Amino acid sequence: MLFKYVAFHYLKNMLIILLGLSGLFSGLDFLMNASSLPSFNVRILYAFFKWQEALSLLFPLAIVFGGIWTKISFIKQNALSALYALGVTRKELFKPFLIVGLGTYLLFVGLYFTSFSTARTSANQLFSSSYDVSTTEDLFFKYNDSFVYIEALIPEKYKIENLTIFKMKNNEVVETFSSKEAWYNIHEWVATNALKKTIVKDENGNKRLKIEELVLLKTLEGYQPKILKSIYNGVSLTLYDSMMAFNLLNHQDLETHNIRAEIYGKVFMPLFSIALLMILLFNFPFHARYMNIAMTTTKAIGGTLFIWGILFSFQSMGKNGVINPEVGIILPIVLLWTYALYSLSKSQERI
Repeated sequence: MLFKYVAFHYLKNMLIILLGLSGLFSGLDFLMNASSLPSFNVRILYAFFKWQEALSLLFPLAIVFGGIWTKISFIKQNALSALYALGVTRKELFKPFLIVGLGTYLLFVGLYFTSFSTARTSANQLFSSSYDVSTTEDLFFKYNDSFVYIEALIPEKYKIENLTIFKMKNNEVVETFSSKEAWYNIHEWVATNALKKTIVKDENGNKRLKIEELVLLKTLEGYQPKILKSIYNGVSLTLYDSMMAFNLLNHQDLETHNIRAEIYGKVFMPLFSIALLMILLFNFPFHARYMNIAMTTTKAIGGTLFIWGILFSFQSMGKNGVINPEVGIILPIVLLWTYALYSLSKSQERI
């Protein structure tokens, strides 16, 4: 009965705050940009994608703010004093907050495996009128012992135009492959009518160029179109695609700080909300006479926004390679959870 009562009020308050904040965020953006969108249908889609982006961004704040609102409401109504008088412990009272907060976190992590995670990119494509077919041009990157140049990548058509591969040995180009087009086939790219040029030596050690025509050339294994576009054009990926992109870049011995920061930002950073909720709720007095409600609420909200902003700054620095993503994102969350668990262990020493 206690669990249902507390969980109901907390979930109600959290949803009100989440819908209010996300509606304000997407509404303001829509008011500023709606006039640049070509039709009513596009405007509705744009507003929906921006609302999804706002939900993804603001749900950790809603977890904390909902808990603050619920606890302050219980204090003002003397419900908290009554519950403690009935023998309810602080840990028992916090359990509904923990379960609902973790459930919300897991729900959004699950949504990150869907197109919900790419709402920002979808909104940007609508705004730039590139929602039909978008092309990424002039890609140059490393692939195993080769370097690859792509003149045009069209992810929606699973197509590459003008592909050139330079195979290296001892810092010299020893072989090239070129094709006017290539198509993605399940897990690799298949180029048709490829031209192979190889530098060979005769018996006297003289170099000459050997040219062959290949009917099919299979290459770029694992380089999915959307992963290619994300890595080299900055578009959003689902959580699963981000992990695939990390494995791919790591296998190629390429820098992965950007994709690691993106993954940590989706999986680990929202956990600060649960830890902060634990810290705040265990440090609130149980009766209004022991606190200045307005000042306490202001400090709690301000502190939450400050920590949220600091974590986002660290994530941005991790993406840019200024600091290690593990140090910038995971370490602060671990420290916050350490203090939260300390607060939990001390919760029974006082009311």
